[in-house]
Amino acid sequence: MSMITRCPNCSTTFRVQPQQLQARNGTVRCGQCAHVFDGFKTLDTLADVAPPTAQPAVEPPVVAPAEQPPPVPQVTPPIGEPAAAAAFEPIPPLETLRKLRRSQRVPEPDPLLTIAPPADIRRRTLGWSAGVVALMIALACEIAYFYRSEIVARVPEARQPAERICAVMHCVIALPQHPRQISIEASDMQARDPSTPGLIALTATMRSQAAYQLAYPALDVVLTNTKEHTVARRIFLPAEYLGGGKDPRAGIPPNGEITVRLDLDTGDLGAAGFRLDLLPAPAL
Repeated sequence: MSMITRCPNCSTTFRVQPQQLQARNGTVRCGQCAHVFDGFKTLDTLADVAPPTAQPAVEPPVVAPAEQPPPVPQVTPPIGEPAAAAAFEPIPPLETLRKLRRSQRVPEPDPLLTIAPPADIRRRTLGWSAGVVALMIALACEIAYFYRSEIVARVPEARQPAERICAVMHCVIALPQHPRQISIEASDMQARDPSTPGLIALTATMRSQAAYQLAYPALDVVLTNTKEHTVARRIFLPAEYLGGGKDPRAGIPPNGEITVRLDLDTGDLGAAGFRLDLLPAPAL
């Protein structure tokens, strides 16, 4: 019995030896069309024919194309491997060869790709994981540092540990500045003395819309004339417009209300109106 395999590209049949198939785990190149394929997948057996006796060389008969037997060229050995010498050895059964191929075949790695051992992969994975965790912790600490005032205002229980940390880092925990969450409920400007028009009193009522304590804002006061043109402007800090009995660092209570009064001497500016706005005040 002889072993044959068939090229799936051009259907050319080849006679092969077990050594040739085992040299590269069955990978062979077709000598007819140069197609590379797996010889085990199309492996088959062919009954041996007794060799003819030596006869004088004569011209072979002309056979019609439909009656010509399929060519049986020899298989081209794999690249870099010498052709196996012909040997009269007992050929193992087909199923035995296929089992041997499945048990011995080891995929060859791509020469352009270096595969790291599993231990190195685990070490690299652990290193990347530790680095990512460290970066996340550093980011969380940075966010907590820059938003420490908002955190303490919203979570009063965090004030004591935050103050201990700031004592080490030499930072200050001030109340959050959110002037947009403070509304001016009412405001008015009156002359303090009719005989002296330049002396005026400006009053304003502010209400906090936040559910936590806010810092006092700065007051941006703009004085205008009868044509609503600006004649003077000044920004008042909390220590300047609060009464003597109020601490500027205490802040406005949640949903709290405060009324302030400013006594101004406008001289001969001819102030007839005003505009009032709230701005963030410097931390105390």
